[in-house]
Amino acid sequence: MDERAVDERHVLAARLAAHRLRSPDLPDVPTAVGHLLAVQGQEFHPSLWGLTRRLRPEARPGAAGAVAACDRGEMVRTHVLRPTWHLVRSDDVRWLLELSAPRVHRANGTMYRQVGTDGHAAEVDLVVASVAERPRTRRELAGLLAAQGRPLDGMALGYVLMQAELDRLLVSGPLDGKQQTYAAFDDRVPAGYGPLGERFDRDAALVELLRRYLAGRAYATVKDVAQWSGFTLTDVRHALDLLGEDVVAVPGAGTLEGATLWRLADADARVVDPGPFVGALAPDGDPGRPVVDLLQSYDELFMSYGETRALVVAEGVDLGDRLGSFIHGLAVDGVVVGRWRWVVGTRDVVVEPQWRRAPTPAETAAFDEQVAAVSAHWGRTRTT
Repeated sequence: MDERAVDERHVLAARLAAHRLRSPDLPDVPTAVGHLLAVQGQEFHPSLWGLTRRLRPEARPGAAGAVAACDRGEMVRTHVLRPTWHLVRSDDVRWLLELSAPRVHRANGTMYRQVGTDGHAAEVDLVVASVAERPRTRRELAGLLAAQGRPLDGMALGYVLMQAELDRLLVSGPLDGKQQTYAAFDDRVPAGYGPLGERFDRDAALVELLRRYLAGRAYATVKDVAQWSGFTLTDVRHALDLLGEDVVAVPGAGTLEGATLWRLADADARVVDPGPFVGALAPDGDPGRPVVDLLQSYDELFMSYGETRALVVAEGVDLGDRLGSFIHGLAVDGVVVGRWRWVVGTRDVVVEPQWRRAPTPAETAAFDEQVAAVSAHWGRTRTT
């Protein structure tokens, strides 16, 4: 049976539901990471905030609780899929690295040559031996190398450490105060390949990656998947072929006319038929109230897509325009219409918006509700 075409409103509503930004029902932060498979995480604390938005309200652990899950190793922060930081569940990181590290190494090739990372095997050995004793901060590792007469700093140190991450020698450890640490990979990551079992199989890994991507993100084009995953269009199409009847091709309508979008055949009912535009459905069920989302700067709602990212960005808004410290996305009914920032102090947290258009009184009220949520997340006094 032919699939009914879906327009931009249907797709946006379905994506908000799949991302669990509407009717959030996940029980804890590691489950939220696993639901999305990999979560871009250059901004560590904001990325944790974004994950807590996917949890049942009563299950939200606050900033300290989210960090504690990382400290315990239930999820790790490392370079995977693309040359950037991601948060990944510890039982997913080994197979994802086996699958994607060769491509990330190739993508880094120019920078490896530019910063001169070749010939640093001795430095890597020193780092690995050091973290075998206990997790170390980047500053500690730089000091260790300097003391051994092998100084590395700046980009050169960063890329040597990234190489060691991709080669499954290093991974994130618990915070040391406010500083990230590196730890021995095998100390933090369980043996085996998680959902793949004891042996790695590239086809099985591609299938797992695509199935998990679609489960957490709803409708997407082949180019969307390739942009997010770092894999080729050929790899993505191959994974779709392997999934066979487990995936469904859906034609686009409206601004998506001419596009082919994919979803899982057994997708959640909220994805297949979201009904009224749930993107604008307020928590109390009043469809007339706007919903404001304070999204972290690399939230998966927009980082998960390339070709169809414009669905979540208002006309005239450039996600690449960082606007100084206003780096996070302020969304109304699922569409980014401005930026926001937080400044976390010892006693209070200041949240400031930078609207690209004048907000309505109802939108301002909805924003204020989210400011209260940020304050609760940090356990601080609210200041605006």
